[in-house]
Amino acid sequence: MNSAIPKKKAKVPSTSISAVAPASRKSAEDHVSLSERQQEIVTLLAEGKSNKEIADYLKIGYGTVKQHLFVLFRKLGVSNRTKAVITANQLMKEYPNDFGVNAKSLPKGKFALARSGAHSWRLVSAVVISIPDTALASPEELDWRNQYLSDLRDVLQNYVDALDGQFLLLPYGGMLAWFGYPHTHLDDADRAVQLAQFAQQYSNHYLESDAAIHPDKRSLHAIGIGIASKPEMSSDKSNELFASDAFRIAAVLARNARPLKHPLADLLTKKLAPYGLPWLTVKAKAPELLQVGEIVAVGESSHDPVDVRSLWGGLPFLDNVMDSVKSGVAQWVAVESWPPALATSLIDAIGNVAQLNGYQAIHIRTPSQQRRDKLLQSFATQAENSRGDFDYSALDLPINAGGGERLGAFFAQQSMIKPLVIQVYGLKALEAFKYVLGDRGIDRMAARPILVIVANLKEKGSSQTSVRLLGPRPVEMPFSRIYSMKAPTQESLPENIRVDMQAILDELSQHAQSIVMTAAQDSKKPIQEAISNLNLPHHQIQSGLQELAAAGFISASQAGGFEFRDQATAEAIQNLSLPRT
Repeated sequence: MNSAIPKKKAKVPSTSISAVAPASRKSAEDHVSLSERQQEIVTLLAEGKSNKEIADYLKIGYGTVKQHLFVLFRKLGVSNRTKAVITANQLMKEYPNDFGVNAKSLPKGKFALARSGAHSWRLVSAVVISIPDTALASPEELDWRNQYLSDLRDVLQNYVDALDGQFLLLPYGGMLAWFGYPHTHLDDADRAVQLAQFAQQYSNHYLESDAAIHPDKRSLHAIGIGIASKPEMSSDKSNELFASDAFRIAAVLARNARPLKHPLADLLTKKLAPYGLPWLTVKAKAPELLQVGEIVAVGESSHDPVDVRSLWGGLPFLDNVMDSVKSGVAQWVAVESWPPALATSLIDAIGNVAQLNGYQAIHIRTPSQQRRDKLLQSFATQAENSRGDFDYSALDLPINAGGGERLGAFFAQQSMIKPLVIQVYGLKALEAFKYVLGDRGIDRMAARPILVIVANLKEKGSSQTSVRLLGPRPVEMPFSRIYSMKAPTQESLPENIRVDMQAILDELSQHAQSIVMTAAQDSKKPIQEAISNLNLPHHQIQSGLQELAAAGFISASQAGGFEFRDQATAEAIQNLSLPRT
């Protein structure tokens, strides 16, 4: 992982950039010329820096940066920062000889990566765990500390794997986890917060219950946890991230979180994960925290969640569903929406209402790996971590019971203690959860007070949100009841970063990606025309079109062939990433 924090000014070519802009931005007669200063600003834009950070780095005024951006956007024929980077990259890719640059003079960092033409913008949510540097009084205390850190590392690494994230040990015992790269999900910020909440609870319980260390010294070993979400640029062919803002900010928050005994998060993380748990207001006083901006603390799982049913029209169908569950009959509720990101918020909203009505909650995040053994391992780890003191040997199971039946029996046993709501997130969550449980696992849950809320993102029509009631078993029900609702207005994600679209794209085959991203560059032309320029084998074209139709990106046109399901989808794909090589 390479840092994108500049140590000195990035080198830029001394000659001005001159090229003909693509037809989609300006006419072929327009001549685009960028000054040396504008080239520097484009480089810093590609690193995700704000206007203030650009001003500080270049040692110019904030207003001067805004003036440069105004002129830059007008020259490139764009309206925002991401389009400016992408358009400049297209110019360099299509007219490399007009830029007068060579390998030695290219700037380092994310913009250099952008020129390769195989990059994607992603939202990365990072979790940093800070370990205090404590002076130890005896060899026994040193041995205890090493065991404590080893146990914490092992359990967190296992949990990060289950959540489909990445894990790294830092110097002096610190730890780093991140979500969003190389696997992107609809709920990466939620996964980061869930990990942070679990890590804090595990550490607190470990220190409180371990009799090997004196109670007066336990607080000296408390960890600090920070969470931050930032847009990052990454290569499709690399396992490295070239930006570090999310990691840097998470580290700052972690260093200041120890006295609070609550994880600290930046404001963007809260916006991305607004309904899953209560947030605590924090008034920052430390100078480095003031530089981060507004921050919040993550509440404990024991805190009551926020009731947001009014944003979804009151969820009137839910009372009858919960009455049925409390009578001892499981109910499956499939959440269907477009765009997919709405599903996460609606699952949270329904789950919060259930918890406020006395249900205990288990959150399950679907990994990108669709092998049954990997899915089962991930789901089981997440379920066990939600109830850490549970013993599987207490289940009354036949000796030949499989993993899915054991997981279903675990849920059934938990529901007898207290009604249970299971919230399952992810693009293919319904099919994955059914696949893992199998008929025997589902049967174990059917006559228990269990409410399963699971994403079923198959809709290809216009933007809509609905829930489908499937009863005690999630079987195909052509006449199942469907409730539609108007989705609440959500504050948009950072400029042109569409995590839900990126998550779907990551699930596609390479030839399906090539088709849709090439066609999106000029959505007014027939998709078949874009396909003809790719020279793909016939079988790849057919399978690629089927994938895109199943994902809801395209649909059959009345005139024959295929077209984008709507213009907004085509524009989102166009703005998301360049065509992949």
